[in-house]
Amino acid sequence: MLTLQDVKNAGKRIAPYLYPTPLEIAPDLGNGLHLKLENANLTHSFKIRGALNAALLLDDEAKAKGIVTASSGNHAQALAYASHVTGINARILMPKHTPKRKVRGVKRYGAEAVLFGDNYDETEAEALRLGHEGFTFVSPYSHPNIIAGAGTIGLEILEQLPTVERVVVCVSGGGLISGIAMAIKETNPDIEVIGVNAESAPSMYNLMYGTNNPEVWETLAEALSGDIEEGSITRDLTLKYVDKIVLVSESQIADAMRFMVDTQGWMVEGGGAVGVASFLGGVLEADGRPTAVIVSGGNVDGDTLRQILNT
Repeated sequence: MLTLQDVKNAGKRIAPYLYPTPLEIAPDLGNGLHLKLENANLTHSFKIRGALNAALLLDDEAKAKGIVTASSGNHAQALAYASHVTGINARILMPKHTPKRKVRGVKRYGAEAVLFGDNYDETEAEALRLGHEGFTFVSPYSHPNIIAGAGTIGLEILEQLPTVERVVVCVSGGGLISGIAMAIKETNPDIEVIGVNAESAPSMYNLMYGTNNPEVWETLAEALSGDIEEGSITRDLTLKYVDKIVLVSESQIADAMRFMVDTQGWMVEGGGAVGVASFLGGVLEADGRPTAVIVSGGNVDGDTLRQILNT
């Protein structure tokens, strides 16, 4: 069972390697809105928090086997860096369509980068198979140490914005939102936690509301794509701690990416921009309550960004 103390311990464990990320006001987005800029983190994504926490907690037997994971790119880079820091051999599986920037990030830290599968679900199935064959599988989301690392974002928000009343979080497999929501709600249950799924990647929305919206693999939010692993611990945590989940469209995501460059001055990937998209598109209302919006990553290929900006 994951506890608030696990998140606090993770914060202490990863502190020697990471600085707290900025919390920046966004007056052009709406009254009371602040952006938690995980794109400014090491490897330009929140994923470094959980990857470091998980790698630092592996025992000698698990380290000796070497680690394997599946990722659309951000967890891949994060675990590659964590394996470099801890001296563990790592094999990182990514879908064939993974942005080149993310593949280069994996290779930069000396991990083995393997492009496998036409979509994330195929990639994860292969990584799980390798885990059964002797590697130590580190899930990008369904792992208590990964979730505890992600939860440290919630602790930072509580410290940086003590008056916070609402936290808006990007959602994929749930590793990010379940950690943040648990840390927030166990500290102050009155703070509202809202998840944002891309319409193209609706797995957690489907779980919460019993819908059957289809997965669309061609999306600006490729970091959010993929089904949720059966038995994932993020399912129960999200259902317990998250107040609601909303959906944003591809055009709203593109608008948010342009807003982040033109107005806020940050390069943000599609999956990292869905929280911003929810306010720009009117899905959520900027009602004056102190609100933290997670910007989860900034690893977007130059070609994709240029295409978005020129549209």
